[in-house]
Amino acid sequence: MSTPTKRPRVRKPAEAAPLPAVSHADSLLALHEREEGKTVMYKQDAWGHIETRFVRTQNVAAWEAKGFTAR
Repeated sequence: MSTPTKRPRVRKPAEAAPLPAVSHADSLLALHEREEGKTVMYKQDAWGHIETRFVRTQNVAAWEAKGFTAR
């Protein structure tokens, strides 16, 4: 019978510091800035769920062909 050999445990590297917490108001502000100038398109499926897309103005016709309606 051979003697079991234990492998040495390798230490995991320390994780980087997490990103600072962003307030809800700041995240909403960033979202609005990112979507500014885009057209909001909606599509409702058979179950009543509404899908929302923020579309560049030049792509509105293509999204309307997919069944979306502009706000």
